[in-house]
Amino acid sequence: MAAPNPRTFHTQQIHYLRKLVNFNDAGIAAGVKMGTLPAGAVLVSSHVHVTTAFNAGTTNVLTVGTQATLTEIINNAASVPGTAGVKLNIAPNAAPFLVDLAADNDVYVSYTQTGTAASAGRAVITIEFAVNNDQ
Repeated sequence: MAAPNPRTFHTQQIHYLRKLVNFNDAGIAAGVKMGTLPAGAVLVSSHVHVTTAFNAGTTNVLTVGTQATLTEIINNAASVPGTAGVKLNIAPNAAPFLVDLAADNDVYVSYTQTGTAASAGRAVITIEFAVNNDQ
């Protein structure tokens, strides 16, 4: 199946990427693709709703970014995966996402753990962005 193109609606509206992730999703440690932010877009906000706390024995690390580092948009300190609840309006963690994007950017979410393996963990990640309708 071909990858979908980045979302770009012709009207002035906020776009979003949304992804439900679980502690045991296939490939989650390496990063699972959420979608693509189009060139010219600017991030508006991002949210993490941990519906079930991630419960690995030592560390639980939930991050969002490009496949390069997986942390440019949401780092672990902001997502707090070991605690259930909603974390709102998380600012981007790296400069490329603070201005209009120069190119399309694939976005991935990753969960890694240490210590006793997790037996639970579920979160909904939402990234809101505005496209450049003047292009």
